Amino acid sequence: MKVLLPLALLTIGASPVDHPRTYLLSIGRIPLMDTESISAFAIKTWGVQFRSICRIPSGWRIKAGSSATPSGGLKGNGSQGSTWFNKGSPSDLRAFVLVTLSAPVQRADIGPSGSGIPATFKGAATISTDDGDVQRTLSYRNVTLAPANRCPNS
Repeated sequence: MKVLLPLALLTIGASPVDHPRTYLLSIGRIPLMDTESISAFAIKTWGVQFRSICRIPSGWRIKAGSSATPSGGLKGNGSQGSTWFNKGSPSDLRAFVLVTLSAPVQRADIGPSGSGIPATFKGAATISTDDGDVQRTLSYRNVTLAPANRCPNS
């Protein structure tokens, strides 16, 4: 059975592509109610190389990078309530990071935790509500990739 695992990974799209592809990354489609705001987000990545932060939203701090392994991360937080996003797909988080992917997007973890292949994008958004902060899951559903070779002109 162990011999079949690599073959199974090839057939479900987890194998590397011949040539890495570069994209502009956007974050959105985060469900919000009228009185809620996005105050922060954190996404763990796998197989993503960060090329550039194209734009930093006003009043926000953005941190991106990866280690010597395929793991990495993208984090952002607003400095105060007036800079938080009150829309689930904020325009300031559209096409704001240039990334290169070495494989197709892996939608979910494959195999046992810690020894399998993690999802390409997995994290959470911190949502400020009238009753305090809550976490909402972020995944491939909240990340949009558009082919690009460079950051858009400001």
